[in-house]
Amino acid sequence: MFIWQQALINIMKKNLVLLFILLQTLVYSQVVGTPYITPPVEMQRLILDQVSVTPSFAFSTRKLRTDYLGFAIRLRRSTDNAQVDVSFDTNGVVSDISVVKIAVSGTSGLAVNSTQTIASFRSGATLYVTIWYDQGTNGYHGVQTNTARQPVFSLGVAGLTNQYASLVFTGTSKHNVTVNQTLPVLLGNGLRGSVMMIAKIQAGVSTNNSFGYSDVSDNNKRWSAHMNWPSDNNYTYTDFGSSSDVSRNFLNDATVGFNKLKQYTMIRSTTNKTVKMSGITRQNNIALGVQSVTWSAGSTFGVGLTTGALDTSFNQNGFTGNIPEFILFPEALSISQYSVFENNQIVFWGCY
Repeated sequence: MFIWQQALINIMKKNLVLLFILLQTLVYSQVVGTPYITPPVEMQRLILDQVSVTPSFAFSTRKLRTDYLGFAIRLRRSTDNAQVDVSFDTNGVVSDISVVKIAVSGTSGLAVNSTQTIASFRSGATLYVTIWYDQGTNGYHGVQTNTARQPVFSLGVAGLTNQYASLVFTGTSKHNVTVNQTLPVLLGNGLRGSVMMIAKIQAGVSTNNSFGYSDVSDNNKRWSAHMNWPSDNNYTYTDFGSSSDVSRNFLNDATVGFNKLKQYTMIRSTTNKTVKMSGITRQNNIALGVQSVTWSAGSTFGVGLTTGALDTSFNQNGFTGNIPEFILFPEALSISQYSVFENNQIVFWGCY
């Protein structure tokens, strides 16, 4: 078979997969305010129920695990600093009809533990995220107590028809939530791990350190990513162990990923790294130089900003855009494992 024939076959296969995903998404997505459409069996099962692998932490504005009975998120109201814990609605997502419980009254006069809906609580105010609750079994929540760094919460900004809620980050404000656990706790041997995330990246004009940690004693040691680096043609950089990894970037410009909700699979084993965007492989590195990392005491993990040296010593900015879902695993997922998450996230969130 000629090379051009094989290339044509590969293109046709890719287009058929994308068409299948789009058709599934159109059928199974629910627009807020419309009757709920029952999805197929594999989409009815919550994503963390489908694979017997335990995440280090799992954040989302949708419910991820049947046995998880906690809240999705804690929100602060701009007008009076009242805070509420937000439940998932009857469709398993955060929406205007989600019931909220007053956790902090602020100056509102609201009674702690009283309830209402998000729509009633919002009442025209801006809502900020103070806690993104871990839906895994560890209880490693993402927390932000600094009001200036709290991400904005917004409904109707994620999904194929903008039907779902998301956290909205501004890089120059260093919006983020931080998991106060060390990297040896969150990652296998402080190195191996897998990120399954949904993100809509906005083009920026300044540095963009999107998640993870950079070591305070040696900035070259990082487990982090820049979802876009504006000063370098808007490449995505994945520094999972070291900033000197071979082939650590790929182009992620307006044509590829800007202002588009995308699914990202990022896998780091002891020696290999795989990065995919909505099912398409962007990086596949073998025999990476870094085999292990010894981190400084007090390492943490930021979502929306790389914590550690890039923040404190270099004063760099964070992610700009939307992140409605971020799941970290302490090991490199196998193809069969990450494919389940990848397909579920692409279909549910409508990532084309």
